[in-house]
Amino acid sequence: MQNKRRNIPWVIIAVIGITSAFAAGMPNHNPPKFKNLQVLPKNISEDALDKIMDEYCYALDVKCGFCHKKDVTTKEFDFPSDSKGPKSITRNMMRMTNDINKKYFNFNKSKIVPQTVTCMTCHRKNTIPVVDTLAEH
Repeated sequence: MQNKRRNIPWVIIAVIGITSAFAAGMPNHNPPKFKNLQVLPKNISEDALDKIMDEYCYALDVKCGFCHKKDVTTKEFDFPSDSKGPKSITRNMMRMTNDINKKYFNFNKSKIVPQTVTCMTCHRKNTIPVVDTLAEH
């Protein structure tokens, strides 16, 4: 009986190991972390999403409330909501800059397209793109 009790920890460790290995090989069926992403990848990390949003805020010199409304009861931003117009415009601008970069700056046709044209290219810390008066002369 004493030998059988000594083997119990090893059996438990073996079961945990096998279960972990099996679970690691299974596809991840977790639902997407963020809701209503239409242009950005559905599996984007929180850090990557925050970085992109920070870049938009910097390029247009705005805060989150420019595109996102706050829930009146929770006082938290309702990020999935499409109730503010600038959010829709931003999505169209994202598609446009992605297309421009893919068409004109992806010389080696790689899957990773360089971000040569960004929001800052035209907006330069303004909500409306800046018209370059030098181009008119």
